[in-house]
Amino acid sequence: MDFRSIRFKLTLWYVFLLGILLISFSTFLYFTLSSSLRRDVDHKLRSLAELIAAESTSPSSKFDFGNIDQTLGASMSLKPIAKFIQVLDESGRISQKSDKLKSVQLPISLNALRNASKGLVTFETNRSPENIPLRIITLPVKEKEQVTKIIQVASSLQDVEDVLKTLVIILVITVPSILMIASLGGQFLASKALKPVDRITQTARIITSQNLNQRIQTLKVKDEISRLIDTFNEMISRLDQSFRQVKQFTTDASHELKTPLTILKGEVEVGLRKKRLPHEYEQILESNLEEINRMSKIVEDLLLLSKADIGEIRLIKEDINLTRFITGLIEQMKILAQPKNIRIETSNHQQELHVFGDPLRMRELFINLIENGIKYTEEGGSILITLAKETDDLSTLLPPHAKRTEAFANITVTDTGIGIAKEDHEKIFNRFFRVDKARSREQGGSGLGLSICKWIVEAHQGKITVQSEPGKGSSFIVRLPLYSPQGQNLDNF
Repeated sequence: MDFRSIRFKLTLWYVFLLGILLISFSTFLYFTLSSSLRRDVDHKLRSLAELIAAESTSPSSKFDFGNIDQTLGASMSLKPIAKFIQVLDESGRISQKSDKLKSVQLPISLNALRNASKGLVTFETNRSPENIPLRIITLPVKEKEQVTKIIQVASSLQDVEDVLKTLVIILVITVPSILMIASLGGQFLASKALKPVDRITQTARIITSQNLNQRIQTLKVKDEISRLIDTFNEMISRLDQSFRQVKQFTTDASHELKTPLTILKGEVEVGLRKKRLPHEYEQILESNLEEINRMSKIVEDLLLLSKADIGEIRLIKEDINLTRFITGLIEQMKILAQPKNIRIETSNHQQELHVFGDPLRMRELFINLIENGIKYTEEGGSILITLAKETDDLSTLLPPHAKRTEAFANITVTDTGIGIAKEDHEKIFNRFFRVDKARSREQGGSGLGLSICKWIVEAHQGKITVQSEPGKGSSFIVRLPLYSPQGQNLDNF
C-alpha cells in the first residue's frame, strides 16, 4: 500500500475518527454502567439499613442480629443483598453483628464516625480481609435528637466488578475488531470513490498535442468527481482549440511570409541571369521593396497582436469627441478613395457623442474599416458611415422599481462591395482569413486588419459585428460605451 496515496489518507482519517468515537462511547458506557450499578447497590443498602434501624428501635421488635437472613426472611419476606451487618453504640463500640462477622468486623473510618455524630449518612468502599470489595453504609439512629446507635450494612461489590470486567473485555475485543473491519471497508469505499480519479489520471497520461480529441467518460451521478471530469474535459477542449488555432496561425503566417519571399527570390534570380539596363534593375528593386513592405506590415501586425494577447500594450485613453473624430477622419480617407472614384459619405448627427479611448488605436480601427471598404468596393461605389446613439434597458436585471439605462455609440461602416457569405461572418475576424484571397493579395491585404479591429474594440469594452450578403456589400457595426465630458459613463438611473 502506498502510504502517501489519498486512498490511504482517507482510510486513516476514517479509522482515526471512528476510533475516537468508539473509545469515547466505550468510556461513557463503562462509567455510566458503573455509576448506575453502584447507585443501585447504595439505594438497596440504605433501604435495608433504614429498615433495620426502624426494627431495632421498636419496643415490640424481636429482631435477631445473629441470624439476620432468617429473621428478615421470616418476618418481612425479604432476601437482603447485604451479607454483613453490625450495630455500634454512639462511641463506636460494636454491640451487635450478624453471624458473618463473628470473627471479623466491618471497618469504620474516622470520617464515618464524625459524620454519624452529626447525624449524617456515609457511604464507603473498602476491602474485606479476603480482598473482597465491600460497599458500606454507616447510618446513625437518633432517639430524642441524640445519636444512640450506629448501624453499618455492607454488601459485596464483586458482582459489580465482574460485570464491569466483562464489559471491558467485550469492548477491548469489539473496538479493535470494528476498527479492523472499518479499515477494510474504508479502503473499499475510498477505492470506489477514487476510481474515476484513476480514470482521469490514465486519460491524462495518454493525452498529447496529437490526440487532444480524447475525453474522459462522464459519470451518471453529478457529484464532485463528475464536476471535476466536466472541468477537465472543458480544459482539454480549450487546449484543443488553442492548439488548432496556433497550428493554423503558424501555417497561415508561414504561407503569408513564404509568398513574398518566393517573389523576392524569383525576381532577384531573373535579374542576375544576364546584364540589364538600369531602368530594369529599378523595376526589380521597386517590386522587391513592395514585397518587403508587405512582409514588414505582416510582421508589425503579428507583433501587435502577440503583444495584445499577453497584455503588453498599454492604452492611453482620453475623452474623444467621436462626432468630430469621425468627420475629420473621413476627409482624410476621401483621398484614398479618389483613384477608384468611391464616394465616402456620413449621415448628419447633430448630437455630439463622446467615448473614452486611445485616439491612436481608435484611428487605426476606423482607418482599417474604411480602407477595407475601399479595397472591396468596385470603382464608382460608395461607403456610408453613420453614427447613432443607442440605449440598453437594464431594469430587468435590477430589483423592482429600479430603472437604469446604459448608453452606447453605434458606428456603422457600410460599403457597396463584393459582400461576405453568411458562413464567413464569424471567420473574417480570424487571423489571416480572407474572403477572396487572390484579390486580397493583389490589393496588399495581410488578413490581419479585422483581427486588429476586433482587439481594439474589445480593449475599449465594445463589440464589433458584421452584416453582409454576397454582391450586396457589407456593414461593420462598432458598438462603444459612451462617455460624458465630466468623466462619467453615460448611465442614467
